[in-house]
Amino acid sequence: MGNNILADDLRTGANFKIGHFTIIGKGCVFGDNVTIGSHAVIGDDVHLGDGSVVGNYCEIGKGLRAGAKVVLQGRIRTAEGCVIEDEATLKYGTILTSKVLIKKKAFLGPNVITLGSTHLHETKHGTVIGERCYIGAGSKIAASVAIGDDITIGAMGFVNKDLKESGIYVGVPVKPLRQKDYWKSKDFVEGGFEQ
Repeated sequence: MGNNILADDLRTGANFKIGHFTIIGKGCVFGDNVTIGSHAVIGDDVHLGDGSVVGNYCEIGKGLRAGAKVVLQGRIRTAEGCVIEDEATLKYGTILTSKVLIKKKAFLGPNVITLGSTHLHETKHGTVIGERCYIGAGSKIAASVAIGDDITIGAMGFVNKDLKESGIYVGVPVKPLRQKDYWKSKDFVEGGFEQ
């Protein structure tokens, strides 16, 4: 594999593809049709399911478990022990702290960050992002927060507490967006949208 550095015990399925100048640690197991980009660093004991993609310049922490058809687009950084379930997508520049769980079909937009400590310098892990969630670009998620299924976080939002009820949340910190309230809001009316 040319200019890549791969551990001797790497196990890959059929149709494995890899770019250039990539490092893969010990004990990694990749399924069928896995693609790894260039200049990536993949830690020890990483498992990638069938059809998963790791883009260019990703730094994947030790022990990551990714299901089938997971997309880590590019410049993704994960700390150790993260779990990413089937068909989840992390867009360019996303950063995950340790032990984050991203459930099936969740989507994290560009430059989303999960935090690993509080303002009191307490380290906390175990952030959970539910099934089919959409986390908008540039959003930040506080340490150890749980986001339920079918929740949308608007771009640049800050999630500072658990969210259980499905819906759309926006702002810093995020609050539920009540569409009926928005249509009556000063911003909407002054924007010239209401006659």
